[in-house]
Amino acid sequence: MIKHTNQQWEIGSKVKVGFLTLTVIRKEPTPGDYKPDRYHLIDPQNLRQYVFTPHLGLERKPIRSYDYDY
Repeated sequence: MIKHTNQQWEIGSKVKVGFLTLTVIRKEPTPGDYKPDRYHLIDPQNLRQYVFTPHLGLERKPIRSYDYDY
């Protein structure tokens, strides 16, 4: 869970990652493996999906029309 930020990382909220403003669509907790939680994000302008893991960075998911899970 992200705790040391002024942004709200809750489902439906808008967050800035670098120069992108993205919407949080899903939070993927990772209990027991000592890794940070993953956040699934979407860019509302072009519907591209991203996965953000704190300390590991932002990864863009491939665009598939049937894979929208928001």
